[in-house]
Amino acid sequence: GEMAPSDAVSSAIDRLRADDHIFQVVAHPLYEAAMDQARAADQAVADGDTLGQLHGVPIGVKDLYDIAGQPTAAGSTILADSVADTTATAVARLEAAGAIVVAKLAMTEFAGGAHNPALPTPVNPYDHTRSPAGSSSGSAVAVAAGLLPAALGSDTVASIRFPAAWTGCVGFKPSYGRISRHGVFPLAATYDHCGPLTSTVADADLFARAMAGPDPLDITTRFDPYGARTHGVDGMRIGWDETFVTEHAGPDVGAASRAAVAALADAGAEVVDVVVPLRVEAAVPYGQLFRAEVAAVHHDLWPAHRDDYTPGFASAIKAAAGVSRDDVVRSHEFRIGFRHAIDHLFTDVDALVTPTAPVNALPEIPLDENFISWLTFTWLWNLCGAPAISIPWGLDAEALPHSVQLIAAPGDDPTAIAAAEAAEAAAPDLPPAPR
Repeated sequence: GEMAPSDAVSSAIDRLRADDHIFQVVAHPLYEAAMDQARAADQAVADGDTLGQLHGVPIGVKDLYDIAGQPTAAGSTILADSVADTTATAVARLEAAGAIVVAKLAMTEFAGGAHNPALPTPVNPYDHTRSPAGSSSGSAVAVAAGLLPAALGSDTVASIRFPAAWTGCVGFKPSYGRISRHGVFPLAATYDHCGPLTSTVADADLFARAMAGPDPLDITTRFDPYGARTHGVDGMRIGWDETFVTEHAGPDVGAASRAAVAALADAGAEVVDVVVPLRVEAAVPYGQLFRAEVAAVHHDLWPAHRDDYTPGFASAIKAAAGVSRDDVVRSHEFRIGFRHAIDHLFTDVDALVTPTAPVNALPEIPLDENFISWLTFTWLWNLCGAPAISIPWGLDAEALPHSVQLIAAPGDDPTAIAAAEAAEAAAPDLPPAPR
């Protein structure tokens, strides 16, 4: 009741109009439609109607979510004129809860590793010379820069958590199938997760709950309930793999995660030394399935538009030519075994703590043959479908955001949220991004 929906939405639009020339987050503005919805939301308040939990909240969505009557370019020039007939289930559910979409947000080409140079590239609000990461870069920057309170992203390798880590916001990848992928342009369908980027863990949970639930339009959605909200970590078993961290993270990044583990122990958690199983062996199967699924998505687009793809994404499609039928079969078999190993790990612990990224924001993402192994902290949880959330953990010596990741067993989203909220309460203050 402190602000009318129309005031909240117009304020967000004013911020985007004033600052988007700096931050480059808007792929497609929806300002007029958003204000029409906001005025209708004002009237609903005046009429005493039943209001959703997100009534009048302005949000942005990554430009691979369909909105009926609007283009879905997915960060490409190839789909610039592609207009959606229906609205993605995740967006429709947020709108049903009262949220108002003010813009579709910039992203890397087809949710790959690089932005199309013909389109706006979002700017990291903490250091304009550093990358905001990908592929949900526009969503992360919009939240981290204070332009919007929340935005939708997607995560196949790291693309909710990685930009959240490098720009200083919260990025939540719920369990696979927790949120419908209907109406979302895929990168690699069995790895793709939908989820929110927000300023707080509580907001991430709120948005995820609004979107969660089975959807007949997405056969992969889960039927089990999201689970009741829990608070605190007293008695929770927190897993810590020291070797995993020392092998893959820089010293400062590892120290931030150790501090988070210590804070959780102070809050009543039991710290358990563990070994994340099969993490080295998983890289090849993950990559083979990833390449095969990317090529499958672009099977019809590629022949006609071969010359319109950027070189980086074209190389990802071409790489699938080296993946045989036998490779795919063996990789699927490995994936089943990996999921069983992770399920067993979570009989010994309730949650894990790791860094999100091996280093804090760099000028560019190192897109080379080592890219998958470089992001081992994140894609493992796409391989098995576990919930994982990245939270800020203060600033490093270069005034760039640190981050910490918390993971729970596949399907146990409330535990990931509870652990993240407890860590968030103990985290060093994160100063607002410079304007």
